[in-house]
Amino acid sequence: MLTQMGIRNFALIEHMNLQFHKGITIFTGETGAGKSILMDAFSILLGERASNEFIRHGKDAFVIEGVFDITDDSKLQALLESKNIVVEDNQLILSRSFNRQGKSTILANDQAIPLKALREIGEQLADIHGQYNNQLLLNPDIHHEYLDLYTAESKTAYYTYRDAYNAYREAKRKLDSLAEAEAERARELDMLRFQIDEIEEARLTPGEDVAISAELKRLDSFEHVDKVLGACYDAFYTQRNPILDTVNTIKTEVHDLLRYDEGIKDISELVNSAYFQLEEAAQSLDRYRDAISYDEERYVYCQERDSLIYGLKRKYGESIEAVLAYEEKAQARLEALEKETYAQADIEADVKAKEEAAIQALQRLRDIRETNRRIIADALQQRLQSLGMAKARIGFAIEEADGLTPLGAKHIELLFTANTGEKPLPLHKVASGGELSRIALAFSAVFNQESQKTLVFDEIDVGISGDVALQVAAQIQQLSTSTQVFCITHLPQTASIAQHHYHLAKHEEAGRTISTIRQLSEEEHIRQIAGMMSGNSFSHTAVETAKELIAHFGNPYMSTEESV
Repeated sequence: MLTQMGIRNFALIEHMNLQFHKGITIFTGETGAGKSILMDAFSILLGERASNEFIRHGKDAFVIEGVFDITDDSKLQALLESKNIVVEDNQLILSRSFNRQGKSTILANDQAIPLKALREIGEQLADIHGQYNNQLLLNPDIHHEYLDLYTAESKTAYYTYRDAYNAYREAKRKLDSLAEAEAERARELDMLRFQIDEIEEARLTPGEDVAISAELKRLDSFEHVDKVLGACYDAFYTQRNPILDTVNTIKTEVHDLLRYDEGIKDISELVNSAYFQLEEAAQSLDRYRDAISYDEERYVYCQERDSLIYGLKRKYGESIEAVLAYEEKAQARLEALEKETYAQADIEADVKAKEEAAIQALQRLRDIRETNRRIIADALQQRLQSLGMAKARIGFAIEEADGLTPLGAKHIELLFTANTGEKPLPLHKVASGGELSRIALAFSAVFNQESQKTLVFDEIDVGISGDVALQVAAQIQQLSTSTQVFCITHLPQTASIAQHHYHLAKHEEAGRTISTIRQLSEEEHIRQIAGMMSGNSFSHTAVETAKELIAHFGNPYMSTEESV
């Protein structure tokens, strides 16, 4: 229960400090006076997204604070304990500030918490209903939530099915993806096997391309080399003046000169050395000539081998080492693809298992939905009767799907009829504004029976009047006997059930518009209702009518003379 609320620099509100109590508190005021702004502040305190548009012009930040009595709210206290928020004297103090730079500071009992935690806490503190919530009733896409989130058991069943369905869908996606890629994978497997076989069959060795190239060069030049070697041999041994004989003669004659001059000894030795080196060279060339030969078969082999290596290098790399490295990568890819092929059977089994789990979860969800459908429809029927709609019928139409779907059904929708003998039709097609307000209130009552949350009704009674307005007010009054209720209204019927009545107004001060709020005394409460019925120039008769309206509900008014 909200017991105190402070607001500073929020839209038209410069500064407000409010005290709240049990029962029902009514907020009235002219359009634009700040009633909805007050509810915006409360929503932001409970975790709605903030914006610097809410910061009062000329100010740097807004601050909103709220004090809640959480006595006996074990669920909320357990949530706070899980977040390590210390609670003393059964009191929770929330504070939220937001500056123009977009920085938000959120405190729970002086402990900083993130926005996500504030939202979780806010969901346990209050439910806010307004015209927007009425419109949500017309959205078939969320109608299943009334069935699925009605009890803890139904929540568990719904989330269990949703998780099981998502797991099945993901496994099925993997299987479908594998199947779609099967042809491409088969093509890639064939190509990899061909490439690996082609490289393996070549039996390459590192450096072989260089050696083959050198051998081909020798074989291509064999005729020229042999001719040159033959000429050298002739020059050394067989021509008219063989080189070795000539040098040998020179060697002998120079050596003979030593008898005349020892000074040419070094020259003689050089000539001797030259002769022996030439002799050794001639013999080496002769041996080399005897060693080389031209083998046509070898020449053809080298050509074919060189062509093969050249082709592989063009496909797979600039060297044999690069070709062999490519083979290693291709082999690794081949093994990975073959594993995927083998994994298909495992994935198919996984899909089957997850499908069976989802089907079991769906059957459980269907059973609970059927039970909840009857319970909720009966409870709504009773509430609508108390709201003057005795002939109305409302319920859920569930169209089951043939297979698994995200919703767990093909379609779920609220059906309604206000008249006997008429076939129930989709709610958004047949409900009038007044009927929708009463249906929304009935939903609020049914879905908050055991809740300790503060209920906030922001002009939920819009579009109704007369007896219907009386019935709606009576229903709101009944809700307030078990929980704290805040209600913004323009209707005198709803205002008449107030135990605490706040009136908002706006005025100019130093060239600025300011929204103020004041709790009305009992006499002011009566006069305000009279004014709501007949305008500002109300008569004594209007005052008496207001008193009669208040007496009709018999709700004791608890006024204070405090101004806020």
